[in-house]
Amino acid sequence: MNRGYRAGLFLIAMLFAAAHVFAQPAAPRKVTRVALVIGNSAYAKSPLANPQNDAADMAKMLEGSGFKVIRRENATLREMHLAVREFGDALTRDSTGLFYFAGHGLQVRGRNYLLPVDADIAREDEVSFNALDLAAVLEKMDSARNPTNLVILDACRNNPFANKFKVAASGLAQIDAPPGSIIAFATAPGSVAADGAGRNGLYTKYVVQDIAKPGVKIEDAFKAVRSGVRKESNGAQTPWESTSLEGEFYFRAPVVVAAKPKPPPKPEPQASESRKRALLMGAAPQFAIGDTWAYRITDHLNRGERSVNLTVSEIKDHEVLLSNGTAMDYNGNNLRRPQGDRMRLYTPAATLYVFPMSPGAAYEVKFREEYGDTTTDTAGQIRVLGEEELDTALGHIKAIKVERVGTWKKLKGKDSGISTWTYWYNANMKKPVRFEWTNQKSDGRMLNHETHDLVSYKVD
Repeated sequence: MNRGYRAGLFLIAMLFAAAHVFAQPAAPRKVTRVALVIGNSAYAKSPLANPQNDAADMAKMLEGSGFKVIRRENATLREMHLAVREFGDALTRDSTGLFYFAGHGLQVRGRNYLLPVDADIAREDEVSFNALDLAAVLEKMDSARNPTNLVILDACRNNPFANKFKVAASGLAQIDAPPGSIIAFATAPGSVAADGAGRNGLYTKYVVQDIAKPGVKIEDAFKAVRSGVRKESNGAQTPWESTSLEGEFYFRAPVVVAAKPKPPPKPEPQASESRKRALLMGAAPQFAIGDTWAYRITDHLNRGERSVNLTVSEIKDHEVLLSNGTAMDYNGNNLRRPQGDRMRLYTPAATLYVFPMSPGAAYEVKFREEYGDTTTDTAGQIRVLGEEELDTALGHIKAIKVERVGTWKKLKGKDSGISTWTYWYNANMKKPVRFEWTNQKSDGRMLNHETHDLVSYKVD
């Protein structure tokens, strides 16, 4: 009896323990990017058209960049304080924090305040207890002791209470970014920003457009934002940042497409002399400052000729810079190239050269080209066709013949087509001795047909 009683108690205890274990909630998923987005439009005094849209579009962009977004629109002071508390609680030592505000903002005695929609302010000395002090947000972010914090403020509009009191300075006050952070303002300290005539405020329009492009560092993204705002405002509004970031930050990491070479044929026990020559001719270049090439370009469509001179002016940060503003990677593939007053940008690179150029090898390539408002994706294949002899302006030359056929498509609109590059490369010259390029739309219309002939070069 006693043994049975004790066994029963033991069984009940085990069942209770098991139920307790299975009742435990699952560990929460670790969030590494957290954003608080506030857009206040519905002010009783001086309502604004765009901040609510700005907040919605920012939240969508941030969610697409991996952020957990806490979003508030037309928030009262209490709702803003509670949102800041929720934001702070979500931050951890491993998080990246981002705070975005669109709406009215004021500076009083060197401190910046963000106005809730229920603000009722009759005198300047009432601002501090009727508005959210930006310093309180920064302190909340700092308390997380996380490595990276970002603050974006589209909040430098006119004082909505100007008929009741005047502040000593317009706009927002300059502040220094705490270590590991960047603070971005819609306009320079003490200046006023535009609400915008379209869906978004002028500043947020360019933030949403430029900041989350793949492979663009945050500092470079804000440079693009500043350029766009200045041009559209005819110089009346100049965005400004204070930064003390200590590492690189991308909203969206660079898109790197690893080349997948097809396995070349198994080499013979004793490589032939022609194959040895081909491998030497197809070796990767070793660029040096001062390397120079001159090409004669024949335009077969317009029946004209022009020339271009290229010189290596600098080599740094994994880039080879040319005198005409072009930046290449160490293999000679273009990363960016000036055209007119704009720059063509390539991510990861406009891949033409993959080494070693072993005859018979084939490589799949993908890259994106951005030029102004136009974005084009290209996918194709590079094939190393083999050794060939050709007559050139420099005499009779042996080279490796390579072909890249790429299918391109513009992200906006229906334009698409095929671009074919055929070139003859010799490592002694570090660049091709000849290019042939055709580019035609999917409907068959030829857009480009050019031949580039090397007429002189000087390399170390």
